[in-house]
Amino acid sequence: MGEQKLGKEVIVRLVSKLGSVEKAAARLGIRPGLVQRFVDGTSQVPDSLLLKALDAMSDPVVPALQPQSPPPKGRPVI
Repeated sequence: MGEQKLGKEVIVRLVSKLGSVEKAAARLGIRPGLVQRFVDGTSQVPDSLLLKALDAMSDPVVPALQPQSPPPKGRPVI
């Protein structure tokens, strides 16, 4: 399998595991349009991004990046 096919396959599997191009893009820190070009095979996946995608695939549960909510105000409840 060539490098380009390997990169595409990893991205396709990551999109499938996360459920959408948008979630894969958030996980990789790139725009959804770029992920779609990787899926379509019109752009080659850079090595650094391929490694990020492989790391994400190895996570047992791969959550999409979620913005953190601010800490609650006031005294903590014990």
